[in-house]
Amino acid sequence: MLGLLISIFLINSIALMTVKRLKKSHAVHMCLFTVYFHLIVDLFLSYKYGGYWYFHHAIEWTDLLALTLLSPPAMLIFLDRFPFHVSFLKRLFYILIWSLILVVYEALTLLPEPWGFFRHGWWRLGYSAVLYPLLFAFALFYYRWICRIEKNEYRQK
Repeated sequence: MLGLLISIFLINSIALMTVKRLKKSHAVHMCLFTVYFHLIVDLFLSYKYGGYWYFHHAIEWTDLLALTLLSPPAMLIFLDRFPFHVSFLKRLFYILIWSLILVVYEALTLLPEPWGFFRHGWWRLGYSAVLYPLLFAFALFYYRWICRIEKNEYRQK
């Protein structure tokens, strides 16, 4: 639990200090998207198939801390610094660097308690390394879609 609380404090502090470019409406959209998407993925990979879990292999209130207070600020930091107006290779590199950071962080969360809070069943870090870039790409697609919707609404007024 200690590792989770330290992580929550650090990631939220970094997000509060560094996220400046995102509109508040976009930040709210992305926070909600991240929580819902994380819940859907965890519902299947964790609870239905037993791939991984937080703390214990059951649904617990402490799971909500990781779902609501870790993933959304990390997504905001990722999006706030995302290089939208550079070459595809630089954008891909940015996604791969973030994916590597998350794989390393996931490895740290696998430490024994009180530092670690994440447990693998049949899941492996290699699966995360493959999945994280896809999840970031999906989040970017959603973010760009929200931006287009907002832009179109302002044009119609």
